[in-house]
Amino acid sequence: MKKTILALSLTTTLLFSQASSADASASTGLNEILKLQPDLSKQELLQDIRAIASNTGQSEQSIIEQIYTELKNDQDKGKEEKLARSDISAYGGSGGTVSVGSSTKGNFYYTPSQTAYLDHGHVGMYFSSTTIVESVPSAGVRTISTTARKVDSSGAMVKSVTTSTTNRTNAANWANTQVGQSYSYNFATNRSTSHTGAKNCSKLIWSAYKLNGSLDLDVDGGLGVYPRDVRDAKGTVLVRNI
Repeated sequence: MKKTILALSLTTTLLFSQASSADASASTGLNEILKLQPDLSKQELLQDIRAIASNTGQSEQSIIEQIYTELKNDQDKGKEEKLARSDISAYGGSGGTVSVGSSTKGNFYYTPSQTAYLDHGHVGMYFSSTTIVESVPSAGVRTISTTARKVDSSGAMVKSVTTSTTNRTNAANWANTQVGQSYSYNFATNRSTSHTGAKNCSKLIWSAYKLNGSLDLDVDGGLGVYPRDVRDAKGTVLVRNI
């Protein structure tokens, strides 16, 4: 009897230890993610992770690890861009020295951009040949003229999406209906967040084409859609360097 009790006690202790270790690992992973996405609340992140786990059957720990890996990969791409040029402007703002210029409705532009802690680049869509619709931290989803929209003098580009004119037009029109929505700092899990409501720059374009053409403008299909994911997505073609 004593041996049985001892065995049960040891098993319970081991399971508790393993659970505590897993909890500690998850907590560490969450904190590392939040260091890279400091304006994203821990509560929102946990809520999204649990929803993804419920929908996919993945463990929360594996989702945390995937999010962190994607963030680090994107951070590394940002470092490469920064080494290649020294004129990167403030993230999502209208900084820079060169106007994006005109292009076809439904096309999008990419520009390297950053803040002290975010370096995802930035994308915006052409609502018309002379009007950009985009999401920026200071204003949320807005429109701005292509003349007023300044970008970096190197690394910026305009790309088109390989689809029908109808899809491009409908995608741009949908993006324009989002004007006035607030900005979301959640890049980490934005593939699974709602198409409506707050959104960042890459989510705006990704949702526009996902809803209008069933296109997935995300180069790696990960949990987060980052501006460089949209830039490098299959089915996008360089129109011109800015």
